[in-house]
This record gives sequence, structure tokens and C-alpha cells, in this order.
Amino acid sequence: MWLIGAIPFFRALYRDPFLSEDMSRKVVKVISYYCGLASEGEMIRALTMGDDMGYKNGPIISPEMLRRYIFPWQKRCVEKVHKHGKHFILHSCGNLKVVMYDIINYVGVEAKHSFEDTSYPVIEYKRLYDEKIAILGGVDMDKLSRMPNREFREYVRRIIRKRAPGGGYALGCGNSVANYVDLKNYLSMFEMGRIYGRYPRIN
Repeated sequence: MWLIGAIPFFRALYRDPFLSEDMSRKVVKVISYYCGLASEGEMIRALTMGDDMGYKNGPIISPEMLRRYIFPWQKRCVEKVHKHGKHFILHSCGNLKVVMYDIINYVGVEAKHSFEDTSYPVIEYKRLYDEKIAILGGVDMDKLSRMPNREFREYVRRIIRKRAPGGGYALGCGNSVANYVDLKNYLSMFEMGRIYGRYPRIN
């Protein structure tokens, strides 16, 4: 989208599908090459791709268009990473529940990051996709920034209690750490993780 700008991109999806497909082909050549090259490193255990695909209420484009233009080249990138025996992590903002099984089963993503309590809370993902994909982060950025510390500590403890059993979860922020977050809350998140997040102790 950033190659031509948001509005021209959205227009092209409807008015010029050949341009959209051509952009996808060119993008996949560059990014899949990078994914393969980066995955060769001996110290690399997983590769992360940031590709925001949604808003709070759903995907940024229709599920059909994601399946046509986006998921095929993401799949090629994942295959490059898997070829070297490494794991693939997807960071994507937005409510992607309608296409999560595409992301898991077709694209082959093994871990997902970025969650927001108002639309796609991390605890709900535990219920829906447990044992299908690892969940990273999930501590809501608004609560991290504004919730009173005592309430915030209990909030983080609740996430650990609900999300940690069975494994497949790494405690962390729901999105990138901004400069406006409450430092006391931020440090408390790590403290709660050290106290309550060690397996098999999860109570």
C-alpha cells in the first residue's frame, strides 16, 4: 500500500486489478528474498514481519482481496523461513478473526503479535485458537498507559492466569511500546511476569 499511497491502492484493487497483482509479484520477490537471506543466520531462531492488515472492526480490505493479493506472497515468505528450520511471527494490528484460519492454515504463521482489548483481546484468542498458534503480547496499550498501577498489576496477573496454561504464550505489550506509556506500569508488567509467569507456576 505504501508504494503508491493508501487511496490509490484502494482504488487500484477495484479499478486496476492487474496493477495490484503486479505490485504483489514485485513485493514478494524482494521480501521473500530478504526472508530467506535473514533466515540463514545461525543465531536466528524466528523471523518477524510487520504487516498491519486491519482496523478495530475487521480487515483493512475484504477477506477475498487478502486471499488474492496478500496471503499468497506472505505464504512464500513463510516457506522461505521454514526452509531454514526457523519460525515465523506475524505482527499485525487489527481485528483479523474472519481470516485467522487462513493465516494459520494457509499462510503458515506460527505466532501472532498485536492485540487490543476493545476489539481483539488476547484472552479471547486463547479461547478461539489455543494450540493452533502462539500468542505474543496482549497487554493493552491504553491500560498500560493510563490504568492505576494497583489495578494494572491485577489486570496483568489475570492475563497470565487465563492465557498461560498449556503454553504458547509470551507476556508483553499489545503493540510497540510508545514513549507515553506509564513507566511504573511498564516495569510492573515485567515484575508480574517474573512472579506469576514461570512454568508450571501460573496461579
